[in-house]
Formats: sequence, structure tokens, C-alpha cells
Amino acid sequence: MAELEHEAHAEQHEAFHLPPPSIWPPVLAVGIALLLTGLIINLVVVIIGAVLSVAATAFWVRDARREFTELPH
Repeated sequence: MAELEHEAHAEQHEAFHLPPPSIWPPVLAVGIALLLTGLIINLVVVIIGAVLSVAATAFWVRDARREFTELPH
């Protein structure tokens, strides 16, 4: 009985999945930093940070969805 539990536990570990490295999380961090810094400095920096943040989020979600659809089920 314990042997079956051990095998089931081992199968769960084999199914563990890590996403591949992505550039979008650091780009999003830079965008947020620019956005917040722009609140103090200049409206142009706020706009650049907002555009960068929205674009990085969109591309990150796109990549995550593409990867999810390619996973074997």
C-alpha cells in the first residue's frame, strides 16, 4: 500500500512544470519604475512607463497563453 502511494507521489513530481525564462518580468519592472519616477519628475516619463508596463504585461500574457496551449495534456 505504501509503495503505491510512493509511486503516485513520484508521478506528481514528474508532472511539475516551470515556465521558460522570459524578458517580460524585468521589462515590466522597469516600466513600473519609470511610471512611479515620472510621477515626481515629468508627465512624459509617466506616459513612457505606462506604455512600457502595458506592453510588457500584454506580451507576457501572450507568451504564457501560447506556452499553455503547447503543453501536452
